[in-house]
Amino acid sequence: MKKSWFLILAGVVLLGCGIASPMRWNIRSIPGSSWEAESFASDGERIYFTATDEQGEPIPYEGGPAFGGMMMQTPLACVSCHGPEGRGGRHTMHMQVMDAPDIRFATLNGEEGEHGGSEGGMEHTQGEYDLDMFRQAVVEGKHPDGEVLSTDMPRWAMSDEDLAALFEYLKSLP
Repeated sequence: MKKSWFLILAGVVLLGCGIASPMRWNIRSIPGSSWEAESFASDGERIYFTATDEQGEPIPYEGGPAFGGMMMQTPLACVSCHGPEGRGGRHTMHMQVMDAPDIRFATLNGEEGEHGGSEGGMEHTQGEYDLDMFRQAVVEGKHPDGEVLSTDMPRWAMSDEDLAALFEYLKSLP
């Protein structure tokens, strides 16, 4: 009985320290994984899934759900919150419940509702959603009308080339 309690306590301590936590695994560095740079069809897709630039370096950001938390060693990427298809949705990350918006171009451009429905697009967008509006959201953390985005949205220090590549990738999402 004492041995069982010891093993449970040891497991909890290891998880608490982050030693055994799957959140510490950086899947980008696992050889043979589908996250290797050459497995992406475009720079924008690589940025969306890994938040790395052409040299494989992490794209820096401030804020977001991991900012200042004990899980900060786990890098964020767009896919972390918006999902593999860009549709967003409600989920829990780092002990926070967040509602990430649909960022597919059809939604950003006002052709679909915020989470893919047909009730109209993002209420903050007027006219065609363009690269400058995208830059305002991703880099400055603001909607096209100037309203500040949720603090769940990181503010990315992304090059113009990377920003344009990411924007083109979002246009390709169905």
